[in-house]
Amino acid sequence: MPSLVWLDAGSQILYSCCVCFGCMSALGSYNKYNNNNNNNCYRDTFALCTLNSLSSFVAGFAVFSVLGFMSYELGVDISVVAESGPGLAFIAYPRAIAMIPLPQLWFVFFFMMIIFLGLDTEFVCMEALVTAISDLYPSFFYPGHRRKLLLLVICGVSLITGLLMVTEGGLYVFLLFDHYACSGIPIVFFAILESICVGWIFGKQQKVM
Repeated sequence: MPSLVWLDAGSQILYSCCVCFGCMSALGSYNKYNNNNNNNCYRDTFALCTLNSLSSFVAGFAVFSVLGFMSYELGVDISVVAESGPGLAFIAYPRAIAMIPLPQLWFVFFFMMIIFLGLDTEFVCMEALVTAISDLYPSFFYPGHRRKLLLLVICGVSLITGLLMVTEGGLYVFLLFDHYACSGIPIVFFAILESICVGWIFGKQQKVM
């Protein structure tokens, strides 16, 4: 359905730009206080959105060219080849790579990309969460190694949650997280709430003529 396609597209943009996770706000808090001088914030925002869109554009070529090759080789429609969710990355795409020359080399590149992508996302999201909690209670977390211990606890909880998703029925747990927390209506709802909260707290600066 077209509405679902637009919903998935909006979710992907919000997720890839980390609009709904507080990551941009947390990382931006480490900028200098006068970073807005000479319109630096506008320059950074434009560069971030441009690079994010270009990377998604290039990734589209990488994914759909391989899926198109697989569709041509099997003689079926691409809608049959392409699967949504984890099946695309761990079933359909590896199956397509196995059909091209030197599959071992491309398998190494593909799964290295998956690992680096996951680590990159993990670093940013963990830093955002730890920064938010630490800034709420700075006198408690910043002295000594308490902030590092907080990060260790959060990583431990995330590890246990992730281990549940690699069990025999873990795919259903993963789909529940993906459907109700990381995509679709929830992430759009969080984006709206975040925009309202930022506007309410910081307000709008009006220039007096």
